[in-house]
This record gives sequence, C-alpha cells and structure tokens, in this order.
Amino acid sequence: MFEEILLHSLVVFSITLTITKSKIMACKRNFVEDRYDHVLQSNKIPCFLHEWWHAMWTCPMCSGFWVALVTAFWLSPCGIIWGTLAAYGLNWLLHCCEDFLYAMGQDDS
Repeated sequence: MFEEILLHSLVVFSITLTITKSKIMACKRNFVEDRYDHVLQSNKIPCFLHEWWHAMWTCPMCSGFWVALVTAFWLSPCGIIWGTLAAYGLNWLLHCCEDFLYAMGQDDS
C-alpha cells in the first residue's frame, strides 16, 4: 500500500511541477498572471473563480491539492479522502525538497 501511495504522490508531483514551474507551460502561466494583474491594476477585486484559476497555475500547494483530489479516484488505494490527503502531503514535501535543491544549485553559481 505504501508503494501505491508513493506512486500517487509522484504522479501528483509531476503534474503540479509541470503546471506550476515547467518551461512548456510558461506561456499559459504568463497569460493567467497577466489577466490577474490586469484585474488588480484596474483596482478591482478578483472573483473567487479568478483567484482559484490563478492559484491553480502558479501555486504548487493549491494546484497539488486539486490534482491529488482528481487523481485519487484512480490511483488511491485508501479511498478518496485519505488518498487525496496522503498524496497532497507528500507532494508538498517533494516540492519543498525541490525548492531547497534548486536554491542550493543557484548558490553555487
């Protein structure tokens, strides 16, 4: 069962990393950020859907939860709720490790 939870977490990590940080999705993230910034610069308050959509494309923690919830239907060995929480938690730990390793690599330059 641990292997299935780890596999689920790695799937969630790879999807959220692709959405929130990869070069291949950078143009989509920039589009979402430009629209979000335009609303803020217009002195308007973004609606809930606008806030959610922006977070889905830019925040690994926010995106990770929703990806874990959707993938739990197919990949979770321990049910939707527990599978989502387990994959979400491990996904966040993996993103923290990835950020730390990236920062360590930047210090060497």
